Amino acid sequence: MRLKDAEGAIKDSNHPEVVKEVLKKIKALGDDSKANFTTLQTDYEELKTLVNESKNNLDPLIKETVSKLTEDILTRQQASDDFTKSATDRMDAMDAAMQRTGKAGAGDVDELMKEARAFKITSLSAQQKLTPITDIDSLVSVDQYTAYKNLYPVYLRRDEKSLSPDEFKAMSVNVDPAGGYLVTPQMSSRIVKRLFEADPLRQFASTETISTDALEMMVEDDEADVGWEGETVAGRETGTPRLDKKRIPVHTLYAKPRATQQLLEDASINVETWLADKVGAKMIREEGSSFVTGTGILKPRGFLSYGNGTITGTVEQVNIGAAAAITTDGLVSVKFSLIEQYLMRARWFANRLTVSEIMQLKDGDGQYIWRPGLTEGTPAMLLGLPFHMSTTMPVVAANSLSIAIGDWAEAYTIVDRLGISVQRDPYTVKPFVEFYTRKRVGGDVVNFRALKIGKVAV
Repeated sequence: MRLKDAEGAIKDSNHPEVVKEVLKKIKALGDDSKANFTTLQTDYEELKTLVNESKNNLDPLIKETVSKLTEDILTRQQASDDFTKSATDRMDAMDAAMQRTGKAGAGDVDELMKEARAFKITSLSAQQKLTPITDIDSLVSVDQYTAYKNLYPVYLRRDEKSLSPDEFKAMSVNVDPAGGYLVTPQMSSRIVKRLFEADPLRQFASTETISTDALEMMVEDDEADVGWEGETVAGRETGTPRLDKKRIPVHTLYAKPRATQQLLEDASINVETWLADKVGAKMIREEGSSFVTGTGILKPRGFLSYGNGTITGTVEQVNIGAAAAITTDGLVSVKFSLIEQYLMRARWFANRLTVSEIMQLKDGDGQYIWRPGLTEGTPAMLLGLPFHMSTTMPVVAANSLSIAIGDWAEAYTIVDRLGISVQRDPYTVKPFVEFYTRKRVGGDVVNFRALKIGKVAV
C-alpha cells in the first residue's frame, strides 16, 4: 500500500487513530533517515579534508579523529542501507492496520485460498507426500487451514495436551514427521524476511525453494564455441560446453528460544511475531556465515571454502596489496579479473573493519575509491560498483581473504526446503518454555567464473 493511499483511507477506517499512529511512525522514520544521511555526507567531507591535511602527519589526535569519523560513517552508511527495509516494515504495518480495521471482501477470500494452498504444499512436502502429479487444489480446505491458523497461537501459549480432541485433530493434520508442528505462512515469511534483510548474500544470490532433500541441477563447465562460415565455405565444428551435475543438499538449522509461561499468557503479546523475531535473530548470523565460510559438512558450503584456481571447483584469488594491507591497485586488479558479462552486475562484500581501511584509499587521479551512497537507502560504492558489509568476511590480515566481488545471482545458489517447524518443550528448561525451531537450508557456488576473491599478501 502506498503512503498517499493510506492517508486517503483514514476517513474510511473504523479506527482511524490506528492508521494515523502508523503514519506518524513512518514520517518519523523518514525524518530520522534524512538527518542520518545529511550527517553521513558531512562526516565524509570532513574525513576527506582531514586525510588530505594529515598526509605524513603522525599526530595521534588527528589519527584518533580520523578513526572516529570512519566508524561513524560506517555506522551511518549501514543505517542508510537499512532504511528501505525499515520503511517496508512500516508499510507492512500499515497494511496490517488497514486489514484489521476494514471489512473483509472478495480479495481477502482469494488471499486466504492462496495461503491455504501454499500451506497444503508445505504440509505435503514435510510429510513426503508431494509429487509432480499431486492435485493440490482437490486437497485444499480453507476451513481446515483457518482452524489450524487460529489454533497455532493457542498451541504456542499452551501445552498441546490442553487442547480439546477436536483442536488436537485440527492441529495434527499439519504435524512435521521430524517433530513439532509446521509454522503458519505468516510466521514463516517473517522468519525468512529477517534472514533476507540481515544477510547481504541472501539478498543477491539465486534462491530456490524445494520439497526434497537436495537441489540437483546441470551446470555448464565451459562456454560454447562459435565460428564464422561463408556462403560456400562450411564452418568448422565447434566445441560444446560440458554439463556437470551439481547437487546442493539442505541441512538442518535450528534455534531454541525460551519464554516464561507468564509471557506466553500475556494476551497483549503476539506470540507468533515474538517467536518469529527471536528465531530469525538467532539464525541470522549462523546462516549468513555458512554461506561465506561453511565447509559443506552439516551446513551449506561457503564461497571462501574453495581452493585458489581458475578451473571449475576453484575460485581465483587475486592479490590486493602489500604485506597485511590493501592497495588501490590491488582492488582494481580484483575488479577487472571478472569478465565483463559478470562485472556489469557485480557487487563487493567485505567486513566493516576492512571498509575503514579502504575508505582512505585514492586512485591515480587523487579521487577516493570508496564513496557513501549518493541517495538515502542506496549502498556505498567502491570503484563504481555497489559495496555491502558482511560481518563474516575476514578482516585485513596477512594471507586473509578479505574481500569478494561477484555476480552473486550467477555465482551462488541458496536452497530453502519448504516448511519450518516448532516443537514446544515446557519440561527441559523449567520454568521456561523452549521452542525447538527447525529450518532446512543449503547453499553452494554454482558458477566459479562469476566470483573472485581478494587476498591480502603475507
